[in-house]
Amino acid sequence: MLDVHFFEEQIAKSPYLLLYNIPVKPNFEMYNDTTLKIGYKEGNSNRIVIFKGNPNYLILMLEGKMKLTTLLRQEMVEFQGTLRQRLKWEAIFYLSSHWEQISSGLMFKNAKKV
Repeated sequence: MLDVHFFEEQIAKSPYLLLYNIPVKPNFEMYNDTTLKIGYKEGNSNRIVIFKGNPNYLILMLEGKMKLTTLLRQEMVEFQGTLRQRLKWEAIFYLSSHWEQISSGLMFKNAKKV
């Protein structure tokens, strides 16, 4: 079964949760090998999103290596939640997986070299 605790901690350390009005660390839960449930507070409201798919694709999504939009379009994962939640979590996964590079300016330095 996919161990999501590493990603849960990585995202919790990210400075970007507050940008998306998530004041408390989200709770990641794997129901089986293919179903990831994320429970979180948005402001004062409790919210839930569910991702279903091959564990390899879920890892790529959590690592920010593949966009959720791409995975959905290619039918590699399914998403249960609103469009706003989908866009929010896509950004959180990407930013949280790259926040140390972003904060140090490495991504901008590498972009100039291209």
